Amino acid sequence: MQNNIIHVPNQKRIAALAITAALTLSGPAFAAASNNVTLYGQANVSYDTINTGSSSGSGSVQGITSSRLASNSSHIGLKGFSELGSSWKAIFQAEVSLGTDTGASGCQVPDTGTPTKSSRWKCFFDRNTYLGLSSIDYGTLLAGRHDTPYKMATRRLDVFADGIADNRSLMGTTIAAGVVTETFDARLSNLMLYMSPSFGSFSMSVGYSNLTESNTYYDQPSGSAVSVAGMYEQGAVYATFAYEDHTTRLKDVSTTIKATKLGLGYKLGILDLGFVYEKSRDDFGNLNPYDPDPSSITYNPCGGIQDGANCSGHGTLYFSANFHFTDKDAVKIALTKARQVGPANSNTSASQFAAGLDHDFNERTAGYFLYTLLRNDKLVRYGLSTASSSGDNSVNPTGTGGAGPAAFSIGVRHSF
Repeated sequence: MQNNIIHVPNQKRIAALAITAALTLSGPAFAAASNNVTLYGQANVSYDTINTGSSSGSGSVQGITSSRLASNSSHIGLKGFSELGSSWKAIFQAEVSLGTDTGASGCQVPDTGTPTKSSRWKCFFDRNTYLGLSSIDYGTLLAGRHDTPYKMATRRLDVFADGIADNRSLMGTTIAAGVVTETFDARLSNLMLYMSPSFGSFSMSVGYSNLTESNTYYDQPSGSAVSVAGMYEQGAVYATFAYEDHTTRLKDVSTTIKATKLGLGYKLGILDLGFVYEKSRDDFGNLNPYDPDPSSITYNPCGGIQDGANCSGHGTLYFSANFHFTDKDAVKIALTKARQVGPANSNTSASQFAAGLDHDFNERTAGYFLYTLLRNDKLVRYGLSTASSSGDNSVNPTGTGGAGPAAFSIGVRHSF
């Protein structure tokens, strides 16, 4: 009996094997695997003209006007999932800042909201990067680097998010000796985050981060953060309440700074309205929780107040309106007001106004123009948002206060 063997020359045999492999990989199994991983990102580039303002009083500094190309939270990432059965999925994401102005990627500064030395590492995947489990019935549990619940609660209400007019110039901050010492609208490393499923119109998120994982001996200051948010969304109404605290434990004492906020959003036809009220408070008293040397904790950045007193907390208000006058065009305005730190006459308040125009070229690409102005009292030194990569946006950020920085920005945003 003759064997049914087909003799194929070597080159043709290799080609046949390649075609067979390609057909095999293009089958259902390969399609399912490749479809579970998504490449995504956003390029947001603007040309900004910035006047850094001039500080006031003794030692005042004259600002400058300059033009800069800025990358506004541009990023690229991979995300995907694997089915585990019984409605469970394993999920992952790796996301990195994309320097569309300089080509640089990854963070070059410490985590915001984490003043300890162990957080001051450069990183590559500096944005939301994690591994987790997700279920429609039980919610999502993530471990890695991620926005805190406190941050996620009201980001959607900022109509100038991720640019030089971002409301985080004033929102989510605390002030000591005139400068920003803590940030709550943050993304934290080493975060365990749980996000619940929706219970009707309500959902919640809880997060915990050990900010000093690299500690190795008793005298080192340690720190942790707890963040909680509840969200309600029904039709045109969005409401949220959030709380976060950062605790620093020194050898013989611990200090805590905390913030709470209420956010409201309402869609009225072609008009979107947003409102946020935030209150921060601490028990720093005459301690300096930002000094890693426990022997120097008697320094008080607020100047001579009693032990355990509120040193840097204050209230902040935000209002926004976004008017869609055509299907592709919108005019928007925003006003942020940071109130006095401590006594009512402490000269530490500030306000910011922003106005802009957006135009959608298509569902992925939009152009925009905006103007923003920030006014500081004479003893405080807020600057325009550094959500853009255009560098320092206020005069002499470590000198005297009272500056009024302003900026024009024109840009294009493309998502993919």
